Amino acid sequence: AANSSDYPYEYVDEGDYMQYGLCTKEEVVSFSRAFLPAFYTMVFLVGFTGNILLFIVLIMYTSKKKKMTELYLLNLVLSDFFLLLTLPFWVLFISQWVTWDVLCPVLNAMYTMNFYSGVFFVSCMSLDMYLQTVHACSPRSSVTRRKSTLILLVAWVLSILLSIPDGLFSSAKHIHNQTILCTHDYGQKHLLWKVVFQVTQNILGFLFPFFFMVFCYSRSACVLTTSQVPGSRRALHFVFTLVAVFFVLWFPYNVVLILHSLQYVGVIRSCERSRQLDYAMQITESLSLVHCCLNPLLYAFVKKRFRLYL
Repeated sequence: AANSSDYPYEYVDEGDYMQYGLCTKEEVVSFSRAFLPAFYTMVFLVGFTGNILLFIVLIMYTSKKKKMTELYLLNLVLSDFFLLLTLPFWVLFISQWVTWDVLCPVLNAMYTMNFYSGVFFVSCMSLDMYLQTVHACSPRSSVTRRKSTLILLVAWVLSILLSIPDGLFSSAKHIHNQTILCTHDYGQKHLLWKVVFQVTQNILGFLFPFFFMVFCYSRSACVLTTSQVPGSRRALHFVFTLVAVFFVLWFPYNVVLILHSLQYVGVIRSCERSRQLDYAMQITESLSLVHCCLNPLLYAFVKKRFRLYL
């Protein structure tokens, strides 16, 4: 949401206006105000319903001394829930129904914090499956619980720290006394930081979690393929589904982030390319939000034990 281009113009290269001139983006504005509110509303309604149901099941119908899988899942639900809560405010902001300046940094920080925490908790669940499948670690042992609790704490703290720049460098743009855009404003002197933060998002928000998941799930899959335990084949299919869904939802968005970074450093200078990147950013970022709807289905409702409580 924070990276969406919802403004009528920009300079392709702010340092040399005479050479590159004004890049008008009225079409991008019209598209975003038609597409994003409708899509965000749909994601909010579907995701909110699924995560609330899963939260109730985890709190009321699982044992008080939960398995680590359930604790990771509970934190994932909370992360998705807080991310979903930002969507109605984005709808109001994009539609210009609410234009409070304070919403801009708060929404961006919340969005980024829960973006990172959600990815981290998905990675934690792959680690949990790896430890149980490959190393036969008991999910209820006190040592495992202490280490896992520490991992959860580190994930939340790291997510909060990574969200601070989004809050500090976010601002609402005003044109003719009208709020037009909630965007990151690093200024020309701090443009390098914008690239650094986006590369960090590529690495910590996709590349590292993806390869970590591939490692954990591939090792787990090797054990499951030779296992004679009932349900191992179903678990194997589940593993491949998790990796595929993560890749499909997050890979396009991260490719667009990389292209945006190239634009910031001057590799991509065309106004038309800039418009295309804005369209791509809105579509791929919206696609990535679908994970809030799919996580309850992927990580819980496929399990018979959870479905019995619904």
